[in-house]
Amino acid sequence: MTHDTLLVHDRDAWNDFVAASCSGHILQTWEWGEIKRYSGWEPFRLALRDGSKIQAAAQVLVRWLPYGVGRLAYVPRGPVLDYADDDLTVAVLSALRDLAAETRVIAVKLEPDVVEPSPLPERLAGLGLVPAPPVQMRSSIWVDLTASEEEMLARQKQKTRYNVRLAERKGVVVREGMLSDLDAWYDLYRITSQRDGFTVHDRSYYRLILETLQPRGMATLLLAHHEGDLLAGIIVFSFGPQAQYMYGASGNEKRNLMAPYLLQWCGMLWARARGAEVYDLWGIPDRLDEGEDLWGVYRHKRGYGGEVVRYIGAFDLIRAPLQHLALERVARPLFKKVTRLSV
Repeated sequence: MTHDTLLVHDRDAWNDFVAASCSGHILQTWEWGEIKRYSGWEPFRLALRDGSKIQAAAQVLVRWLPYGVGRLAYVPRGPVLDYADDDLTVAVLSALRDLAAETRVIAVKLEPDVVEPSPLPERLAGLGLVPAPPVQMRSSIWVDLTASEEEMLARQKQKTRYNVRLAERKGVVVREGMLSDLDAWYDLYRITSQRDGFTVHDRSYYRLILETLQPRGMATLLLAHHEGDLLAGIIVFSFGPQAQYMYGASGNEKRNLMAPYLLQWCGMLWARARGAEVYDLWGIPDRLDEGEDLWGVYRHKRGYGGEVVRYIGAFDLIRAPLQHLALERVARPLFKKVTRLSV
């Protein structure tokens, strides 16, 4: 079958296709490309069309690496297509090679929204792509939102369910925040990052996320208060059948009230009301051993009764082999610096 390749400039047509696809993801939405534009990435929205109908899509983010090393391209949680269709997969990769040549990037990094087990890694390797270090974390926990609230609670570990109810009994109140609440949340987020040892974007990045996505019902800021004190807050995303928890903040005071547990439960209910079927808790260690750095994160997230999943990872479509080799051997810290805060 012959497909027409085009760059899409219609937000609604793009989002409609991504939302309807089994491999559609918030990171492939039109709005996310605009958010990343303000972080130095230029979005290209490449689509393959059969007549007037889009068959496949890839939001490709392109930017310069520091010190003029070259240009990098990244397809977060994409491309969006039916990977069981071999001809379509080949056509998409061909279109991405053409775009790589036009934009003169060193390589295009693909990170499909596909979990193991899957034959796709072998298929991509057979088509010339090279396995590469992932940008997003490979392992996560998905909570099924299609069950009833009673079933969702019953699937939770007893301690998690107890802590959700404890927070309610102790008077913790969760409400949906607005832009005016962002500064207080961000101050709490910085405290969390210092306590738990992770890096954050500057304040304006999260403001842009809420300004862009909250009015469209694609994200919310949920805040937990107790007697006027802000205890915790999370930003949750919902698009199509998927929802994601990406950013969470909790203070050092009143931790015995278990506010983060009630927040996550409310995040799931918010996403469920938006029509989401899966709640992605976004990131656990690949090795589930107590010695792992993120073991505490896994221990908390597993309590919500979800399923551990592992994505197939990232693959590089290489346009300039020598530059790519230099990037791998010499400039890898630059690559990490640029992509480490991709979300």
